[in-house]
Amino acid sequence: MLALFTLSAPALAGDAVAFEDDDGEEEFDFLKQGKEAAKNKEAAISADDFSSYDAEDEEFSDFKLAAPPPPADTDVEPVEIERGQARIGTSKATKLPYDIVGKDALADNYPAQVVHVDRDAVVVELPVLITREASAFDGVGYWLVTELYADGMKLTESRTQISRAAIAQSGPTLVFVKLLAPVPSPTGTLELRVGRATSGAGKPQSLFTRTVDYAVP
Repeated sequence: MLALFTLSAPALAGDAVAFEDDDGEEEFDFLKQGKEAAKNKEAAISADDFSSYDAEDEEFSDFKLAAPPPPADTDVEPVEIERGQARIGTSKATKLPYDIVGKDALADNYPAQVVHVDRDAVVVELPVLITREASAFDGVGYWLVTELYADGMKLTESRTQISRAAIAQSGPTLVFVKLLAPVPSPTGTLELRVGRATSGAGKPQSLFTRTVDYAVP
């Protein structure tokens, strides 16, 4: 019995293996069929995609990129700039229209004038000769103070610092005092009191007084 059992065991095992092999082949056949179906589906999709690309290629086959047209001729001439030179388009400057011959510095030499008017304000300008030449300046700095009055009431003032750096080296030095102030009436007279102070906030020492008439629209 023992020997029979031993001999029959391989036979049974062989049968079992053969049975399992048959089942495996059927299972693999199913997988193979699934893979083949997937491949066929992918091939069909790829064929459709390529056919759409071919259609697009046929649609754009006549499309061509054209070069941009050349720029139209214009009448603008090129600007030539010379190296090392700078040319600035400004109006031609003129000399100062004020005579300095026989004029004393910080004196009542030139008239005041109204240069701009508004409905209730005016702009007044007064030239003041500081020095006729650089050598005449003693180098002591000061403040030129101009106070503007109308009907005895102070409207505004201007303070200009005078120092060696503010003096022209090859000609006269003038300060053009320009003041904007509201006026109390459509017409009247403005008074400019010019003085000299040793500091920016100091009380000025009187030099001279100028008057000018005004009229606003």
